[in-house]
Amino acid sequence: MKERILKWVVPLFLAAVIVVAGVLSGLPGKSQAAAKGTTYNVLLLKPSPLMSIVSINNGSSFPQPGANDGITFQMVVDTKAKTEKLKTGPATYYPVTIPAKSFKVPPTPYQGQGGGGGTVQTTTIMTGDANGKLYTSGGAVDVSSVMGSKLTTTIDGTVGPPGSLVIPIATATTVTMAGKPYMNFKMVMYMTTGLNYIIVKGSKSGLEGKALPDADTTGLLSKPMVGKPLNLDAGTGTLAGTTCVMNVKSSQGKTDMLIGEVWVMKITHGS
Repeated sequence: MKERILKWVVPLFLAAVIVVAGVLSGLPGKSQAAAKGTTYNVLLLKPSPLMSIVSINNGSSFPQPGANDGITFQMVVDTKAKTEKLKTGPATYYPVTIPAKSFKVPPTPYQGQGGGGGTVQTTTIMTGDANGKLYTSGGAVDVSSVMGSKLTTTIDGTVGPPGSLVIPIATATTVTMAGKPYMNFKMVMYMTTGLNYIIVKGSKSGLEGKALPDADTTGLLSKPMVGKPLNLDAGTGTLAGTTCVMNVKSSQGKTDMLIGEVWVMKITHGS
């Protein structure tokens, strides 16, 4: 148990081993057990990069880098474990919820492509609570997506270590350029502590054949793109996410975006 991710989130069949090891002090007391879950506060640290590969009116794509540091939210980890059977075998996990109202993204200003187009500013909110799974055993959380006529996402791969997490985040973003409305779009991004990869295939878009992290020529995203398991005792964990949005109406015409993000998390106990 040297790498315990949760002192209190262990399968019941390990209880006897924990007693022998003398770590019962980390398990929930009656007041905790009666609660819906344990709340953690999360702050995204530097570097938590964001990379968008953009095509306007099916034209040549270009990179639009950004950053996620400064984003804050709460993460509620249920106190009761659940089990499921995956392709790789049985798995044990704790439900995790990120309340939409807790998700705060600082307005993000940056320059348009090549420094032109004036200052661009984005404002993002979550459109609903996010619900995911924090695995203590058996979790396969590698994410792969294909964007064709629609976005198709698969979650599988090899079994990850304890602390593996996968959670879909649904957001809505408003973009202004030089103080004027530019575009609005919604997206769903599967964030994971495992591998994350996306390719555009069969889209009839200027992004056709592009993939992330491969298409990132800036080096902002790691290759391969992979997170790190949560360790709630240490307050650490990293999530990697990808998605693609097509046919977004903007003041410049039809905009397609292939997006990759990394969230380096500082995790502390909530009140």
